[in-house]
Amino acid sequence: MRSTHTQRAAYDALDGGARRTQKQMILDLFYSPHQTLTRQEIADRTNMRLGSVCGRVRELIEDAKLAVRGTQKCAATGQLNETLGLVAAG
Repeated sequence: MRSTHTQRAAYDALDGGARRTQKQMILDLFYSPHQTLTRQEIADRTNMRLGSVCGRVRELIEDAKLAVRGTQKCAATGQLNETLGLVAAG
């Protein structure tokens, strides 16, 4: 999914602290190395917009903090969604 000009402008308007806070909110959900969540589950648990979650998750994957661990079928839509988890220490 590509961001629109408006989405990009809104993201750029966030200061670095706000982005770090959102990323930390997401990381705080992963209390165990075995914990996995979909992006939608993260959005539901943090009350963040799904678009914001997707952006922060992408950054956390690039930062090697989160990794895609598999897929899970959504009960509502039947679509396969990626599950995310902490990067294994090692």
